[in-house]
Amino acid sequence: MKDEMTIKLDQVLKTVLTNKTPIIITKKEKEFISKIKYKTELLNKNNITRTKAYLSFYLEFPEIHWAFLAHMVSRNGGYNMTDLKSSLLSPFLTPNQQVTLFHFLERANSLIFHDAYPQLLLYKKSKEENTSYFHLLPVFSVSTFMIPIWEYFLQNKLDPILLTYALITNEQHYVENHLMSLNETKQSILHTFMYLIQETLGFTHVIFPYKRYLFLRKYSLSGIEVHNFQSVQTRINIGKKLYQILFSKHSYSSTFDFAKNQVHSGSRSDYWPHEYTTRQNKSKIFSPTLCLVWENVKHHYPKNKDWYTNFSQIQSWKDEDKVDFKDITRDVKRDLKLLKSLGKVPNLMK
Repeated sequence: MKDEMTIKLDQVLKTVLTNKTPIIITKKEKEFISKIKYKTELLNKNNITRTKAYLSFYLEFPEIHWAFLAHMVSRNGGYNMTDLKSSLLSPFLTPNQQVTLFHFLERANSLIFHDAYPQLLLYKKSKEENTSYFHLLPVFSVSTFMIPIWEYFLQNKLDPILLTYALITNEQHYVENHLMSLNETKQSILHTFMYLIQETLGFTHVIFPYKRYLFLRKYSLSGIEVHNFQSVQTRINIGKKLYQILFSKHSYSSTFDFAKNQVHSGSRSDYWPHEYTTRQNKSKIFSPTLCLVWENVKHHYPKNKDWYTNFSQIQSWKDEDKVDFKDITRDVKRDLKLLKSLGKVPNLMK
């Protein structure tokens, strides 16, 4: 039955490429479209508000696994932003490099929220009224790829794993079109010496705090090390692996407790106060809160440019990229030790 459903879904995904039927919007729909746009803009203020919004939605609709994945990945986005001003990384960066890298991270974080959050709110509206409103997705410049995905999930209780994989695929293609493929991004970020150094030395981890045993005081870390981030397919595979790790029996319960109980500030002291501090302290790594070091950014978003133009782009969207759960606590500590040592070498990377 499941195979029949996914085959039929693929057929519909091919059909939407040629469907040119205009969208007819009722007065009622116009009203909640405006409300969704307003709420999305309001909560897209910064990394803190976005991260909180994802978790709030997941608490209300736990069947949407992607919302929790987005929350935890967005936490990492905040950590990466504040790292630029931390005592660990700031010695390697000029003020201009800090600003450039922050705007890159902020733009990626905001683009995903701008595209994804209206989808979540349309799901909420559709579920409340027991009718599909996903034909309205193009009004929010969301790809037509997601229309049949959401409709199948709402009507046929599509596997939440497939919905998550579809959202991962959609968001990474969206970011690819509107950020990663831009010449400005390639020149200012992806081809810079600092980016290549991070890639080579493995300083880019996506981490999920978890406890091996609930009685332990300190959190261990699960997650993966990210390489070749400029490849859209690599980012999609990374997202799928992170999803498997996050929802594994080894970490889900304690990571979920962490997310509920620890308010996201952007500082890495949220999960490792024994290593990091929000105050200048020679015995610990200075990791400031996000609102302390970065101001809100006003963004402008692209309209009516659908990344989904050929079925070949999504032929592997359902494929699983299996990954075994791995504790990466030692790997992260190793990199921290290396960064501390490199920081003592003056003008090494500037």
